[in-house]
Amino acid sequence: MPRFPRSYIQTTFFHVITQGINKSYIYEYPEDIKYYIKIMYELEKELDVKLISYCIMNNHAHILIKTEKVMELSKYMHRLNTKYAIYYNTKYSRVGYIFKNRYKSEGIYSEEHLYNCIKYIYDNPVKAGICKRAQEYPYSNYKNYGKDIRGNYIFLDVDINSEELCRELIEEFLTVNSVEKHELKKDICKLKELINILKKEHNISLRQISKELNINREKIRKIYNK
Repeated sequence: MPRFPRSYIQTTFFHVITQGINKSYIYEYPEDIKYYIKIMYELEKELDVKLISYCIMNNHAHILIKTEKVMELSKYMHRLNTKYAIYYNTKYSRVGYIFKNRYKSEGIYSEEHLYNCIKYIYDNPVKAGICKRAQEYPYSNYKNYGKDIRGNYIFLDVDINSEELCRELIEEFLTVNSVEKHELKKDICKLKELINILKKEHNISLRQISKELNINREKIRKIYNK
């Protein structure tokens, strides 16, 4: 069972990430990705969830889900990954887990956070160098995504815990980029990318970033201002 911060009960949007165990490819071929997507839509009809956006890469998947009930999200992801694991193990004549842990989820607390998250999901293959534009990637719902969804969603006035949000965004970045926190000190490009996400997209203070990364604040400031 994934960990749900207390504030999750105050949101209906969740950014979910699943990753292959040992960072291995679990969606190896187009038919594998298509099968995973097929299950996603089948389960959406059965459960009280709505798929907002998704992007399926070779070794991980991003899914933005709307649901009024946290337990529906848990039920949806459990059934989705269990069905896919059975398919994958049968197809490739293997046994055992294929996903790293169960899955990771992050609550979405504001309209700005929502649209930043959607952009982040669709830009994954662009950042990975797979394509030049998000709309070129075939395994996301970018082309079917309703561009004007403003007014359809209601957000509660939530006092976000910036420390918790910062920590979760860092964990998500490390997972997606398959990098350890201590390695960021040597990889300035990745560190700058992370700092920009935290500061520009989520307005997290440089002091907080410095504290969570255990990196001198002056170094953080210099990298951010480059």
